[in-house]
Amino acid sequence: MPVRSQPLDDKVAKKLKLDADVDYLDKTIISQRMGKMFDDICSDDRITPLKTRIGWRWQKFKDFFRNIKHTIRNHIKWHKTMRQLRSWEGFDGLITVMQAHLRDYVDCEEKHGHSEESYKMNKIATVNETVQLLERMREPIDYSSRRRDAVEAKYPDYQALIKEHKASTSVSGDFVAQGNGWVGKESGNNPREGYFEFIDGRFELVPSPNQTETDRIIAELHEYHQEISNAYNQAKVDSDEDFDRLAKLLKENMYTWWD
Repeated sequence: MPVRSQPLDDKVAKKLKLDADVDYLDKTIISQRMGKMFDDICSDDRITPLKTRIGWRWQKFKDFFRNIKHTIRNHIKWHKTMRQLRSWEGFDGLITVMQAHLRDYVDCEEKHGHSEESYKMNKIATVNETVQLLERMREPIDYSSRRRDAVEAKYPDYQALIKEHKASTSVSGDFVAQGNGWVGKESGNNPREGYFEFIDGRFELVPSPNQTETDRIIAELHEYHQEISNAYNQAKVDSDEDFDRLAKLLKENMYTWWD
């Protein structure tokens, strides 16, 4: 997709005298010929006027100092971003750089943009949306965390069985206190579920003092596990949708992000 031309703001067009009468431009024609753009610049029979050569030299001089100015400015502007980069962080470093540059571009567009107002506002809006998408993509685990947290807020604060081993610690299951024991379900293969109590330091399945309440808690726990599973599946959908939206934004707008 080629870089797109942009409609200029009326004030900018007047300042650059681009709203001049076309008839006036016709009156300034000296000669006409067929050829390619700039094909006469390097021809043997062309003598470049002294004024033009001085203009070229002056332009190189201005470009030199403009480059120095932008080098200093970029070192200041990008100092914080550069400190965050690590060579082993592939996607995270890429997102950091993309966000920093797009925010810088939006700041420039808002202050100095020359495009027609509606066109400029669309550029700013699509860039800001891209930055927001990149922020969500920065931590992939957040997709599932956000969905899981929404589910967990609806249910009891489940506790886990913590087992201390000689060289490690393991965590298992989801449990809610009931009476002198705990109701829930273990993790792993062939997990036990029901009412448990600690007997001689061991977590044992025993008859419930209130089986009706135990059954209610177990049923609620099954609903919780199903919603958690659905949340993880939806998190993948959320991630895929963000990637699809980012691709669409870049394809349809990236070549308009200039001024």
